[in-house]
Amino acid sequence: MQSNFEFLKLNVDDDLQGLYPLAVQIEKSYANEMYTPTLNLIRTSLEHVARMIADQHFLDLPFNSTFNDVLRKLKREHLVPQKFLDIFYDLKNKGNEAAHESLTQFSKQEVLKALNEFYETLVWLVNTEYDQKVQLNFQEPVKEQLYQTMAERKLVYVQTANNSDGMWPAYEGLEKIGEASSPEYEMETDWSPNSNYLRQVADKRIKQYMKTSGVPYMLEWAELAWNKKKHEWFHDYDVHEVLQRSHYDKGDKVTGAEWFKIDLETAKKAIAAVKEGKSAIDGPQQENQIILRPEQKKAVEQTQKIFKKPGKMLWNAKMRFGKTVAALQLIKEEKYKKVLIMTHRPVVSDSWFTDFGKMEMRKAGYQYGSKNKGEQLGYLVESENPFIYFASIQDLRGSTEAGGKQGDKNGLIFSTQWDLVIIDEAHEGTQTDLAHNVLHLVTNDQTRTLELSGTPFNLIDDYDEDHVFTWDYVMEQEAKAKWEAERPNEKNPYEKLPKVSMYTFAMKNRNYLDEQKSFNFKEFFRTKEDGSFAHEQDVNNFLNEITTQDEKTNYPYSTQTYRDELRHTLWLVPGVKEAKALTDLLRKHPVFGQEYKIINVVDNDKSDTVESVENDDCGQSDVERVRNFITNKAYKAYQTKTITISVRRLTTGVNVPEWTAIMFLNNTTSAMQYLQAAFRAQTPYSDERGMKENCYIFDFAPDRALTVMAESTSLNTGAGKLVSGEQKEAMKKLLNFLPIIGMQGNGMKEYHVDKLLTQIKRVYAEKQLEVASMMTPYTVMNF
Repeated sequence: MQSNFEFLKLNVDDDLQGLYPLAVQIEKSYANEMYTPTLNLIRTSLEHVARMIADQHFLDLPFNSTFNDVLRKLKREHLVPQKFLDIFYDLKNKGNEAAHESLTQFSKQEVLKALNEFYETLVWLVNTEYDQKVQLNFQEPVKEQLYQTMAERKLVYVQTANNSDGMWPAYEGLEKIGEASSPEYEMETDWSPNSNYLRQVADKRIKQYMKTSGVPYMLEWAELAWNKKKHEWFHDYDVHEVLQRSHYDKGDKVTGAEWFKIDLETAKKAIAAVKEGKSAIDGPQQENQIILRPEQKKAVEQTQKIFKKPGKMLWNAKMRFGKTVAALQLIKEEKYKKVLIMTHRPVVSDSWFTDFGKMEMRKAGYQYGSKNKGEQLGYLVESENPFIYFASIQDLRGSTEAGGKQGDKNGLIFSTQWDLVIIDEAHEGTQTDLAHNVLHLVTNDQTRTLELSGTPFNLIDDYDEDHVFTWDYVMEQEAKAKWEAERPNEKNPYEKLPKVSMYTFAMKNRNYLDEQKSFNFKEFFRTKEDGSFAHEQDVNNFLNEITTQDEKTNYPYSTQTYRDELRHTLWLVPGVKEAKALTDLLRKHPVFGQEYKIINVVDNDKSDTVESVENDDCGQSDVERVRNFITNKAYKAYQTKTITISVRRLTTGVNVPEWTAIMFLNNTTSAMQYLQAAFRAQTPYSDERGMKENCYIFDFAPDRALTVMAESTSLNTGAGKLVSGEQKEAMKKLLNFLPIIGMQGNGMKEYHVDKLLTQIKRVYAEKQLEVASMMTPYTVMNF
């Protein structure tokens, strides 16, 4: 489950952000039933909070002031309401008791109450001192396993108040629709509507808040909040919306948005309506409308301002931003008549064609064309209707007119006066002379050009700041957390976008370090003439290592539980021959070969060079091939396991939603290529087990991983280079939303910005020294 304290990451204040890791630690301590340490940590955190408030109001406190001194000062200055002063004193005393009276036993309920009060205090703090709008929405923390990819299953329940004693007349005739989450993952559990198990889960959730109000209750119904038609999970507020659209009133004498003047059968009908995709009880079928998120609207608005006159614009927006949807909205609003979409990755044509339908472009008068979908260009040009035409940059640059060697073709594309030219995946294949020739042929001084890329490192210097719209992973996760904190009872448009975590593992066999002191995967996976590995024993040792349980390393495949979570993953290797040899070895392995289907998507490549794979467009057949292994008529995705082996195929322009992790076993140091691949696993996905909540990057070259992530925030990593406060702040935010966990000392620990920067600069300095000296031979170590 998500931490209750995500809202702490929404403010730029260093002290406030610094509270977040400690607050998460407190939750983990409680979930692990370490109740005395939990109270101790709460006391420590609250003392820090009290001093923060004093600093905010410039209170003059002696250097040696105690926690008690600070609280007395806050009380005299009337800076803290009495309710929270009482909490401060009470939790301070409990923390002191926990620290000094080791024999004192605290009950789970006592500590849960303390944790809830700590949470309420921090919400009050950010709302009063930092101008946030966080709403109270506390959930009891539960213990989470490592590499848990799917969120807990949601269920909705119907309850009423028990007014048999006549003490609660305000609740008479009201029903509440709420939601809860199930920590159980086994499909064999009884998930049928109103089963005993679901009622137990709902009852536990109701007790968390009804006890504090003192209102007796009756649980009447509970069922999974799973929409089979839409293949997604829904919330209690989706049911509330159906009731409101059906003109059912809320209870006006009770607090809370979940109470309605209805009976049980009406509540069940509203739940059924959500499952059927209806927006009202007995109402019409809800249209599948796409509503732009705030940042998509901002991208369109900023571009409209720039395109008041011809020019260029860049959307530097991460995968899953919805660039095609937003671009189509721009086309509709600006009423461009002739639009050309070009890309180096023709496979993305499918997503453009699909979104063309979702955005109801035909209703707006537009037609769609390409070589294999929609209308032919000749017909579109001759018609008077506005149109969008999709073309491949590879095909265009092969034309004689562009300097290619494939004959006279595409003349009509080059002679058409395009109003708008969109270059999708603009970081790919657009910097060559032939590509520049193509762009020159399809544009003139009246054309507007929009470039779309999630990793435009090779493009961004060509643009002024005003001509770039940026939306990155941190912005996305920040918006997700802010929405959850400030509007918990409204549908969160970012909910389905999983959190990414990176785990780095150092390869132990130092015999494969190159002259730059980096682990050389090309040498480690080198193949012989017969196609087998030259160092097969070492590779086998590595596979054995990552499937063997070790509490210090926690390798991703080292336990059955981890393997059951990481069911579908993508592994990236140095080349085609290496991919084939690794595929063969995995199929023979006692763990991987027994549990996983191994898919080599580059097994039809004839060339072994990375460049050939980079320039080869992955066809839709590659994606379908992977999907057919993941799910088929006999099995669903949660019943199968796959490992997809690739070099660069399927790392840009396509999505396999079931992937939950990307594993890097190659030498790439290109931030552009790395990040394009790394975020493949972040594609939203839901099934009967739950919704994908977490996904992972596993990198066995730690220094490379740290450097690439630092580059993504423009952090200066070279030895002797100064790092600005702004750069450190950007990296701190990234680590808040994308934690990097690696081997440090005797276990796995999270990197913080100073530690990360120190590590990178140390490695950089060592490599510079290594270049100037002979490399010392290393002893071969067993995996």
